[in-house]
Amino acid sequence: MNDNEVTIEIIPTVFPQLNEKSNLPAEHKTSSISVKRLKHGHLRNMQRMNEGDQIHYLMSQLTGLSQTDLDELDVEDSAKLSETIFGFMRRYAQIAKEMAR
Repeated sequence: MNDNEVTIEIIPTVFPQLNEKSNLPAEHKTSSISVKRLKHGHLRNMQRMNEGDQIHYLMSQLTGLSQTDLDELDVEDSAKLSETIFGFMRRYAQIAKEMAR
């Protein structure tokens, strides 16, 4: 982990495409995922998408997980990931609001 990532602990989960891409055994279970910090370019790209696809785009871009692998996340782990991403977005919105004053 470094300053450009946040790591969240998850319920051990099999991510088929990640395992294949990483040359791991098919049944390998991952127990933590790294979340890259949100960048301005992510927000710009996200705004071009319909609202329903935006969070999935960010989840995939910031974790490196495919949409198929994201579907394997436990609901509570998905909530943790969403909370982390929305935390990044809240801070951005706060700074933008302060700058507008």
